[in-house]
Amino acid sequence: MAKRSCAKPGTSGLREVVVAPGIRDEAVDVTFLSKLKRLLKDRVVVLGVGNRCRRDDGAGSLLAEQLDGQTGVQAIDAGAVPENYLEKVARSHPGTVLILDAVDFGGTPGDLRILEPELISPSGVSTHGLSLQFTADFLKARTQARLVVLAIQPADIGMGTELSEEVSRAVEQLKDALLSAFHKHLSELQGA
Repeated sequence: MAKRSCAKPGTSGLREVVVAPGIRDEAVDVTFLSKLKRLLKDRVVVLGVGNRCRRDDGAGSLLAEQLDGQTGVQAIDAGAVPENYLEKVARSHPGTVLILDAVDFGGTPGDLRILEPELISPSGVSTHGLSLQFTADFLKARTQARLVVLAIQPADIGMGTELSEEVSRAVEQLKDALLSAFHKHLSELQGA
């Protein structure tokens, strides 16, 4: 199993905001979801990042594709080049940009963490570390949006197109959880 090494959370400029206990046989943790919902502000844009030819690395990209058109939240599959989609995101005038990505933070495969992207070090806990740093810096300056990385712990980022069982299960459960969170968020916006 190919697994990227990285610094532990709290080092290399990464600040952990929330930790979910993992998505294995249980639904997404309620505390995790409530904290995620509190981070959503105004118009939400989802930016999925990942290389689908590197197994679990493609989780964020795949999840964004699955979310696209499912709610009033705009979801963009940026693949391994999020910097190519920055103007599209900026033109949406988001209040929140939720970046979905596989990040090796030393957790159990399928675990989730909510991270602040502007603190991700280019030395890399993500296979897109430099791209995410640039993406975060650009979007923060251009949109003033709240930026959040929803990180999924990969099991295998070797060559191949299939997600590992753990990450595949996490993606399915996270998709359902995000759809629920987005529906609630949009209802609250319309009621305001």
